[in-house]
Amino acid sequence: MFDSIHSFKYMLSLSQQDCEAYCREKRLERYQKYGGGHITNLPLHSFAHKVFMPFLKASLYMEGKRLNILRDDRIKTDRPIIFCPTHIGGVDIEMSFLSIQTPCWLVLGDPREFYRNFDGFLLQLNGVIVLDVLIKEDRKVAKAQMKELLRKGGNLLLFPEGVQNISPNALINPLFAGAVDLAIDCGADIVPIALCRRGDSYYSIIGENICYEGCQPEERDILTNELRNRMATLKWEIIEKLPQIHRENVKESDYDDFVNNVLSLDASYTWSIDDIKNGRYHPKDVVEHEDAFDFAESLAPNKDNAFLFDKRLIG
Repeated sequence: MFDSIHSFKYMLSLSQQDCEAYCREKRLERYQKYGGGHITNLPLHSFAHKVFMPFLKASLYMEGKRLNILRDDRIKTDRPIIFCPTHIGGVDIEMSFLSIQTPCWLVLGDPREFYRNFDGFLLQLNGVIVLDVLIKEDRKVAKAQMKELLRKGGNLLLFPEGVQNISPNALINPLFAGAVDLAIDCGADIVPIALCRRGDSYYSIIGENICYEGCQPEERDILTNELRNRMATLKWEIIEKLPQIHRENVKESDYDDFVNNVLSLDASYTWSIDDIKNGRYHPKDVVEHEDAFDFAESLAPNKDNAFLFDKRLIG
């Protein structure tokens, strides 16, 4: 205990960047010490989760945020569960916890400000696995922890999109295959969850369990696409129940307003558009919009290529 207190006091003396590096080093030290993932005190963390839920609900209610659970299709199982919600930014972690209710550990990528604040302390009590997603060694350590947790019967809350969805048309981002990998390897079910937000009103649909018994690791890409389709279908079901917006009422500034709104949902968290673009999964066979049209930057306009600069094509 005294070592933990000393470590925390030392973290307070560090800059943000140095603190992140220090915590990564500590995670690697534990991984090497125990020869893999090290998960303890599962009953205590589950108890803490159940205690926190009423306070979390009351806190969000006082802030004017309302959660509407439209449907819950979960099937009772003895297998561990990986809960996979869509990513909306802001309080999507809190809304996921309130939708699920069942104790589960959060997988938190790019934790940044998590290390030295009260929210981080509460997540530690609940159970959390943190990692810097752009650092290979840290991903390896986190995956070992996730496997250890699932094999001990614990549940995970994991956002397979990795980052917020700021696409103007895709219902959800392409998914990382990690959730399916873990489900196959550890005998876990995946429960897809769709989250949507309109102002301070939040909506969720919890899908039916997906069992991966008998599936092989080589099938992970196909199975991940199937999971994405299920999550997108659930999200579309929510959208269909919300008041519709007519095209003639959509302003040119609406997309920029949407992105700025996503980035400002949690002002204490220093995300940028570049962070989101760099952190999402990029399928090798899919060309990004920016890459498809970046040729325009090197073109010298003339009468033969003027049509390529038509804003209706590249705007």
